[in-house]
Amino acid sequence: MKIKTYVAPTVAGAMELIRKDFGSDVLIISNQHVKEGVRLTVGVEEEISEHEIEEALFGPVDEQSLLRVKEALEAHRVPDILIERILLAAREYTDEADLTLLLSKALERVFKFYSLPPHTSKRAFMLVGASGSGKTIAVAKMAVRAKMAGKKIGVITTDMKRAGAVEQLSAFTKILEVDLVKIRKPELLKEAVEGLRTLSDMIVIDSPGINPFKASDLDFLMNLKGNIEGLEPILVMSAGADAFEAADMAEAFLPLGCKRLLPTRLDLARRFGSILYAAQTNSLGLCDAGTSPHVSQGLCPMDALSLAQMMLSQE
Repeated sequence: MKIKTYVAPTVAGAMELIRKDFGSDVLIISNQHVKEGVRLTVGVEEEISEHEIEEALFGPVDEQSLLRVKEALEAHRVPDILIERILLAAREYTDEADLTLLLSKALERVFKFYSLPPHTSKRAFMLVGASGSGKTIAVAKMAVRAKMAGKKIGVITTDMKRAGAVEQLSAFTKILEVDLVKIRKPELLKEAVEGLRTLSDMIVIDSPGINPFKASDLDFLMNLKGNIEGLEPILVMSAGADAFEAADMAEAFLPLGCKRLLPTRLDLARRFGSILYAAQTNSLGLCDAGTSPHVSQGLCPMDALSLAQMMLSQE
């Protein structure tokens, strides 16, 4: 509400001045007699535009930069509700001339980034996800990275259901001269992990792909994880899916204790909206990403800047 005061010899004179400025749609707040005659204080309801609010909060905004960020997010099929949140963060950095840096600063405000330890960790990592998400290749890439750093890597597979799964991982570990431990029953995993702890700098476990919307499949993973101390499940999810479907799928894995999301197939996908929405709505930190089907090319470290670069290059 805008407040303004008018002074005139008479009430009629003051009202005439008010009508000239605002018409009749005013609220008289006070009527006082003064030496000059009367003083009327009025209040006028005034609509404040969204642009005026934004300028009051953040100062002058470079709308052109925000438009370019918005277009990039829309190209990746990011849901509107998440676009609004990223744009709100971007408004604080519109003095940044470089679009990549502007987007990366906004992404850093909205998302969590939890990179995986490169080659040593006291924790054991179990990669979980839907069937076909790329877990086995990601396990192999983690093993290659550790091996090339001169570290000892322990690799366990529990994927005895999918045809060829053990053979695929076994082929990779054989080249790396790493023994592959094969587990057929969930209750044997704890013993295998404890046996590798003193021999390895890092342990990585390949789990079978499941249907996250099937209770019995999730129960199997829960039993597999059991109460193994220091075991962290990492959600593996391929890019390019429907954003809302991906978010629902990621939510189904949360009871396992997932804190990180490892996106795969970023080289094949042209839209990253599903990965972004799944991570943000479920408070999952984005970690290393798969950007190639070739094991030798490893995993790509994921942070706000690298994500912004990939998004803009795909756009």
